[in-house]
Amino acid sequence: MITLETSAVQDRLVELIQLQVLYNRLHAVQQKKGDLPRQIEELQDQAAALVHSLQELSRQIDQIEGEIRTLHVSNDSLRDHESKLQKTLMAVRNEQEYYKVEADLKETQLTIEKNLKDIARLKHRLEAFQQRKAAEEERLREIQALMAEKEEALSAISRETHKQETELKERIDKLSAYLAQQDERLFRLFERRRRSLREGRALVPVATLTEKEERVACGGCYTLLPRQLQWQLTQRNTIFVCESCGRILVDAAFFEEVAAAMP
Repeated sequence: MITLETSAVQDRLVELIQLQVLYNRLHAVQQKKGDLPRQIEELQDQAAALVHSLQELSRQIDQIEGEIRTLHVSNDSLRDHESKLQKTLMAVRNEQEYYKVEADLKETQLTIEKNLKDIARLKHRLEAFQQRKAAEEERLREIQALMAEKEEALSAISRETHKQETELKERIDKLSAYLAQQDERLFRLFERRRRSLREGRALVPVATLTEKEERVACGGCYTLLPRQLQWQLTQRNTIFVCESCGRILVDAAFFEEVAAAMP
């Protein structure tokens, strides 16, 4: 078992317990927000992706509409040319000229037909893009409405917990500064473990496992601890650290005693 040396051990243990209790309370307050921040972030990502997709769809729609307009203009010109060729065909005087005009007329008519087919194809694509755009716009409105609802819920919780959260942070800062002044090495160890462990539980009371013949275990990782340690913890004259997870260990009764005395 790892032990730490420090002056006024019981005082340091009390300060560490108080600091951990304050962090536990802060975590509980922040947990009232639940999964809302992550849900809002995911909705924001979905909305941003839809906005980008809609911009691309709008660009493609504009491009297709431009191509359709161009083909219509081309066909208008071709029909004028077709009309002139038909008039010319009626007025030709020799066979050679007649065949030349007739060939030109057929080519013009074929081009008009091709343009009409292209217009039909493009209109089909345009309709598909417009339907997709309408569906994505509806989905975006749904996401934005849901996001606004969740943001309002989060805002309400934040307003409700702001004062309590602010007070807890102020108390944590004050106690952290004091502990760092008394034993900076011990405070840094606590902070490193708090930042790296789930829920920031750097200090835990030992847990009693009745099914293991009253054996005690780390209250964080539940690794069984030596029997002798249970008595040593009650003496409150040594700081013990779990060899498995690195959490600071304290007697459960001592932890409850200090926590109950805190405002």
